Amino acid sequence: MSMSTCDGKPGCQGRGRRARLLEPGLLRYVVLDAIAQQPRHGYELIKLLQEQSGGWYTPSAGMIYPMLTLLEDLGYVEVQLQGPKKLYAITAAGREFLQHNQALVAAVRERLASGGGAGVEPVRERLHALREAVRSRVRQRPATPQELDRITAVLDRAIAEIQAI
Repeated sequence: MSMSTCDGKPGCQGRGRRARLLEPGLLRYVVLDAIAQQPRHGYELIKLLQEQSGGWYTPSAGMIYPMLTLLEDLGYVEVQLQGPKKLYAITAAGREFLQHNQALVAAVRERLASGGGAGVEPVRERLHALREAVRSRVRQRPATPQELDRITAVLDRAIAEIQAI
């Protein structure tokens, strides 16, 4: 049985799932666009997308590297080895693909830059503070099972209240 905090609310995805700022299908457009600006390494792309979203979106290596492999398989990027690192550069086919999808690329770029919308900075700050508070408390000293249950309960209540808004 699924443990969900949604109670059938429209748009709610349940515990452990969260809405993504960019779906993987859209990620390819901003990744290819970034590579079109200049050749890049995978890790550099992760950091760039994090910066462009104001910290709201950080794609995992498990999303970026398969995406780069797909773009290479499609013939949109080529790999240049620099020691153990791979540098990805756009191909003519990749430029043509971006040209044909210019409007979508611009829309995805705008969505990434909005990073969750206007006026979200106070929310972002508190989210980071909450994360640090939990990390700090758990690292401070070993938490008992009861303390971990209390922390989980507090977080569950916060999730439920936010979803109710």
